[in-house]
Parts: sequence; C-alpha cells; structure tokens
Amino acid sequence: MDHLRFLVRRNWWIVALSGAVIGCLGLGYCLLQTPLYVSSAKLYVTSGTEADAQSAYQGSLASQQRVASYAELVDSDVIIREALDDSGLQMSVDDARESLSATSNPDTVLLSISAENSDPALATQLANGVAEAMTSYVTTLEQPNEASQPLAKLTVVSPAVQPDEPFSPRTARNTVLAVLVGLVLGLLIAVLRERFDTRLRNGDEVQRSVSSAVLAEVPSENNLDGNPVIDFSVGSSRAAEGYRRLRTNLAFVRVDEPPRCILVTSPGPGEGKTTTSMNLAAALAEDGNRVVLVDADLRRPSIARRLGLTGAVGLTSFLRGDGVISDFVQAGPVHGLDVLVAGALPPNPAELLGSQRAKDGIEALQSSYDFVIVDTPPVLPVADAAILSQYTDGALVVVRAGRTRSQDLTTAFSSLRTAQASILGIVLNDVSAHDSRYVYYSYEQQVVGRERATGKHVAPARDQASVEGDVPRVGTATGSTT
Repeated sequence: MDHLRFLVRRNWWIVALSGAVIGCLGLGYCLLQTPLYVSSAKLYVTSGTEADAQSAYQGSLASQQRVASYAELVDSDVIIREALDDSGLQMSVDDARESLSATSNPDTVLLSISAENSDPALATQLANGVAEAMTSYVTTLEQPNEASQPLAKLTVVSPAVQPDEPFSPRTARNTVLAVLVGLVLGLLIAVLRERFDTRLRNGDEVQRSVSSAVLAEVPSENNLDGNPVIDFSVGSSRAAEGYRRLRTNLAFVRVDEPPRCILVTSPGPGEGKTTTSMNLAAALAEDGNRVVLVDADLRRPSIARRLGLTGAVGLTSFLRGDGVISDFVQAGPVHGLDVLVAGALPPNPAELLGSQRAKDGIEALQSSYDFVIVDTPPVLPVADAAILSQYTDGALVVVRAGRTRSQDLTTAFSSLRTAQASILGIVLNDVSAHDSRYVYYSYEQQVVGRERATGKHVAPARDQASVEGDVPRVGTATGSTT
C-alpha cells in the first residue's frame, strides 16, 4: 500500500491526465450520439374461462406458456402493419421492427412491449399501437370459431407513456465511468512506467543498482543556476546541508586515512559533477581547510567560465612544461579555495592526463593543500577519469536523480573498478523534495525566527552545521522504492 501511494504521488499527473482525457472522450462521445427514447406498454395474458380452482390453475399455466409465443409475434409483419395502419405512423415495417422489442418473464403472465426512437412521441405511439394490435390479433388467434369464447386474451394493463428523459446515451453515468476507466488506465501506465523506467530517483534505488554507499543526497537548488557556488557563510539551504553532509561522510569513508585527493566524475554528461566539485571544495574550505579545485576536464571545461576566472592558462599549460603547477593556480571565490582551471584545449587530453608530469603535478598539489578536488570528464564517453583515478585517493561518482539510468551507473562502476580505482561513494544530485531522505531545518529560517521573537539581529554562525551531528533535522525518510 505504501508503495502504491508513493507511485501515485510521483506519477499523479499521469493518472490525472489519463482520467481527464478518457473522461472528455466519453463525454464527447455521448454528446455526439443521437438521444434515444424508450416507451413501454405492459399486457396481461389470460387463459381459460372456468371459475373453479383447478381450471384457474390450469389457465395460469397455459397463460405462462403462451407469453413466450406472444413475444415472438410482436415483430411479425401482420402485427406491425396493423399497428402502423391504426396509429397512422409514417414509417416502414423494417424500421418499426428494428425499434420494437418484447420481453417476458417465464414465471409471470406479463408481456412488455417496448419501442425506441429519437422522437419520444413516435416511440410512445408505436408501443401503444403494437399493444393494441396484439390484443386484437391474439383474440382472433385464440378463438376456435365465432360462436365460442377465446381460449386466451391479452389486456393492456399499463399503456406506454411518453418519456421525459432519453434512455441513451446516459451522459452523466457514462462520463463518470469513463473518468474511472481513465484513472485505472493511468494507474496501469504509471505501474508500467515504473516497471520499465530504469532512471534512478532515490538513494535506495542507487544502492540496489551498484551496492555502494550514497554519501549525500543534494536537493534541487534553483539559485545554483546563477551562482554555481553556495555561500556557506550565510544561512543554510537544503543544498548547503547536502554538501556539508557529503563533507562529513567523506571523513568517515576511511577513518584511519581519510581521502585528501578526491576525483569527482559521473557516468554521463549533465549529471552535476562540476557543480558537486565546486561546492564540495567550497564546503571543505568553509571548514577551515586549504583546498584546490582542479578542472581536469580537458574536453569540455567549464569551471573558469562559471567562476569568472581566466581560462587561457591552467592545467594544460603545466602539462606542456610551461612552469611549475603553482604558477597557474588562481584564487577562488571562497576564502581558502584556490582553482586550477583547465587552460587551452589540447588535441590529446588522454595522453596528457596519463603522463608522469600529470602525476607529479597532482602530488605537488597534495603536498601544498589539505584537499585536492579533481573534476574529470564523465566515465562512459572517455577514459580520462579512469586514468586520473590512479593519482587520487578515491573517486566520487555523481548521479542526477530522474536522469541517470541504472545500467549507465553499473557500467561506469565497472569501468572504474577495471582501472582499479577506489570508489568512495555516490552523490545523488538534484533530488526532489518528496524523494529526499532527509528534511532539514534551515539555519537561516531559525535565525529569522529568533530575530522576530527577540527583535535583535543574530549573526550567522560559520560552523553552525559543519558536521552532520550539528545539522538540525526533523525525522528521516523511510526510503521509498518503486
């Protein structure tokens, strides 16, 4: 039941859209149909003329036996012609036959004659005309000779009455049924979509895919579009807490030897690896560390452009032998954070990154900084990340919720393990609010609330949530699955 509620909550728009579309189609179909009116007359069958009990019982049985036969006579030519002649209706025998129907119950002596037509008055006239024709014709059939009484007769006990409402289509009922059918169809589509959709949406799905720890789930943050690095010194958004959690959990990946040189990659492009690299570096710098961020994506570098730094010289300048690596390091946007941009694009990035000079440069940075964060190209298109993983303490794999497919993540892990890379864990990026495991209290919201209560300004604390244990949070999610 919980799984069904989660499935409906995540695919509510499919269920709602399907119900609305099928409901509108049902309504449209009903509105396009010609309304049909049905009018019915009831007749009573009487057999026998004796008054004693035995004769009455036998007459009742005979009447029940005759009812079925009389029902067969209703659409006969002789009955229809007589009805049309007597009522003066201008319609053919065939059209009248298609409009007529007769029903009887084997346990009763009642015969019901119904006529349907788009004109309610015509349907009523036809039903009454046929009923009168039946009474006259049965009397003739059941009279052995002119001197004797008829063995059976039909009596109209309930003449047809002109209906006020059409019998078909039943617009309200059919529309409601169409909406219900649409909702069920939408739910089925949602189930099939979940069954065959391999995109990863939450931490549980990621862990089942590769059996690796999810070090952090970073919620969507619209502000990162204009400012790619979060200002950790002002308040605390959910995204900021996600990167702080990543910083904290990295310290526990290897308690005795925490990773200091961390490679950040992803299975494919557009999954948030560069944003994660920049904000992880900023979060580490916020904690008082000296951090250098290296743009080792020599194919599609973006850090220089996104941080507003000079991109003409950088890592490729060092790899070409233009100087020592410290000559090309620039000051970053956060205190304690330096940046080594990619530099000019080379024709042979894989060869440069696999060179001894690249290894020496990474080692030189490790000796000068507390942390080295290396942003690399995605794993699946090129081998650059696998090559650089040999020079780092471990790889951090970034996946985007709702975009990365499980088979791509599995293939990326296989490539890194083939290169004997140490995989530190996974960052699940761009997690929606209802898929996130954790719900945080924003420190900024706490400050605003405290200011409103006291009327005094409260300065933000730099290290208010610098470790996971200091992050105020409310509850934990149960880990929804699909």
